[in-house]
Order: sequence, then C-alpha cells, then structure tokens
Amino acid sequence: MGKATNQRWIVLGALCKILLGCGTDASGGKDSSQVSTVSADSVASLTLSWRLEAPAAWDAHVKIVDAPESVARLTAEGVRSARLFNYIPFDSSVVAQTLLGVYVYDSTAWAKLEREGGPPQGEVVTRGPGVAYVASLPQSNPFAPGSRDSVEFSRRTVTMDFVKKAFRVVP
Repeated sequence: MGKATNQRWIVLGALCKILLGCGTDASGGKDSSQVSTVSADSVASLTLSWRLEAPAAWDAHVKIVDAPESVARLTAEGVRSARLFNYIPFDSSVVAQTLLGVYVYDSTAWAKLEREGGPPQGEVVTRGPGVAYVASLPQSNPFAPGSRDSVEFSRRTVTMDFVKKAFRVVP
C-alpha cells in the first residue's frame, strides 16, 4: 500500500472512532482538530471549529475525550463543547489524568463565571462570536514523584503559552 492509502485508512479509523464515541489518540498527526472537514492530519467532529497543534511528545499515551462524564453539568454551565486530552498511565491500575481541557463556553456564561471570582475555571485562549475558548491545565503532577508516570506526565505537560500559540479558530 502507498502512503496516501495508509493515511486514508488512518483518517477513516479516526473518524469511525469519533462517530462511535470511542475517542482517538493524539498521535495520528501533529494536529488535533475539532473541525468539520477531514484530512490526513486532522480528526473530524461536528461541533464548533478550532485547531490545536499537538506537541511532539503527545503519543499513544494521550487520548482525546470529546464527551466527558460530566457533560450535563457542563451544558448547564454554558459549555457548548469540551475536549479533554488525557494522559493514559503506564500503570494500568491508575486512571487517566487530564493534560489539557479545551472548553467552548457561551460568552455570557463565561462572563458570569469571571465575575464570580474564586479560582478560575481556566484561561481564555481567544474569543469568537458569542463564545469564549477556554483552556484548563492541571495544577500539579498527580503521580508519585520519580515514578515512571510522573516523569512521562511531565514530559507531555504543556504550558498556557504553548496552548495560546498552538490554538486557532477554524472558519
């Protein structure tokens, strides 16, 4: 098989996983997208359009989750779309830990949260018509210092500066 044929199969597999709700990993390409079109380097989704250039360190141990368990709570808080990038530990007895959450808030709901004070839900990356794109990072490494998962989690951790540079809204 040629390279183009292999890429088509990869994209088809990713699309099937999304449509079936199985999630995808961030290693299929350098681009982790939430867009309405499909290319060899993107993942299709039917929600609001944005794109994040995934870091090179994200591999098969980083999985994308489009429907977090708390979707009803998020919807009630004005979240239109949520995508989590979860680290899958080498120690299979430990649950996945979020490296990055990207939330698309209704701008009115986000403004209300900002006025409430207290610890922020995340940081606005950019705004669009009627929405605020908010990124949330872990406060600390959740694994035992020096453990393999602690080292690997840290290697895959991104900064808000990285997110702001790697994120863009797709028309």
